[in-house]
Amino acid sequence: MSSLWGSSKVRYSALPTSDTGSDDMYQHKDYESLDFSSAFSYKSAFTYSKVLPPYVQEKRTYSPPLATRVCSKLVIILSYLFVLLTFPITGWIAIKSIEQFERLVVFRLGRLQEPKGPGMVFVLPFVDKWRRVDMRTRAFNVPPQQILTSDGAAISIGATVYHRITDVTLSIASIQDLNHSIRVLGQTVLLSLISQHSLTSLNTYKQNLNEQIQKELNKATQSWGVEVSRVELSEVTVIQESTPMSAEKVGGILGQLAGQMTGGGTPQANWIQSLIGASSGMQPVLLPPSNTPIPAAVPRRDTPTTTTLAVTPDELMAMITPILNVELVQNVDAIYVFHITGENGGTYYLDLKTGSGTVGRGNHPTCKPGVELAMSSDDMQAIFYGQLRPFVAYMSGQLLLDGDRDVAMRLDRVVARLQEAKC
Repeated sequence: MSSLWGSSKVRYSALPTSDTGSDDMYQHKDYESLDFSSAFSYKSAFTYSKVLPPYVQEKRTYSPPLATRVCSKLVIILSYLFVLLTFPITGWIAIKSIEQFERLVVFRLGRLQEPKGPGMVFVLPFVDKWRRVDMRTRAFNVPPQQILTSDGAAISIGATVYHRITDVTLSIASIQDLNHSIRVLGQTVLLSLISQHSLTSLNTYKQNLNEQIQKELNKATQSWGVEVSRVELSEVTVIQESTPMSAEKVGGILGQLAGQMTGGGTPQANWIQSLIGASSGMQPVLLPPSNTPIPAAVPRRDTPTTTTLAVTPDELMAMITPILNVELVQNVDAIYVFHITGENGGTYYLDLKTGSGTVGRGNHPTCKPGVELAMSSDDMQAIFYGQLRPFVAYMSGQLLLDGDRDVAMRLDRVVARLQEAKC
């Protein structure tokens, strides 16, 4: 068949019925060739290239037009003449002193040059743009993250990451904000790996986890010209011990609740399914999607929180009012909206962002809340009485939220101030 790749024939042969290797295999009548070569010739109007995309291990080169090259050379020559004629003055600008642990990355008329240094380095004023890169080992802390382990324990753990720049060119040209990107990557890898282990393994195999996190970080940072040399996990703070109600059992209960909500498909059922994925799949995505509405009703657990005295949400808001002040507003800096279900339920807001703080019934009249919380009146009482921590309530499904999870966890500061006032 004549085509773009030349002339060829396509033949299909039936499988032989005789044993492989026999002398008469190719003479057997069952071994026949059928010729499907076409009597026509085709030639495509398109051409196809097998060249890899420019972002797959390919060095991209750019050859500017002749006029651009001539103008660039002319500007560079004039810059050298200007420095030569005004050397006593421009020498302070054109000559840079680079330390042994530093390198200078220079862009001349927008084009990247070879790194310079250490020692005395010459740059052209008004033509070269340069950046000084420190190649010494640096360290940053991953703030303690609240994570649910594979055995259902709630912990808080952070890490210290040591890294250094090995390729100054890549560190400047391949990524926009190197420090921020490494910090975000470290936090993501920490959440992903820790959530796959149990509380016992975290304490027993901490050194192996350090090496595993370091390996995962280096996979991404090598293309940035950065090497992670060491990772040290912080001490594990146990928020809630692992209980017989493991992550699988929690997922099963939530699944039954989702099935009872009209067979699924409702916003409440979809939201519960996201909790199941967070508890059983051990993914570090603990927040529901921002476009998912707060469920109208909060699923009640089998064993309600036991409290010594029943207090209505209105009475709880009245207890919070005396502790509101400017210091608490600056410490929390957030607006909360509570959707309370059960007896004497309703919607309430707690403004700890403006003025000296305010509380009230209904939605906030002017500002958008930082987070909306849905819970029962019993759980609300348990939280504000210090019997149930917001994070534990969130992990167990007693507290549903829409918004920033970190803002929701700042309720601990309000509870602590409330307990101090009682004392």
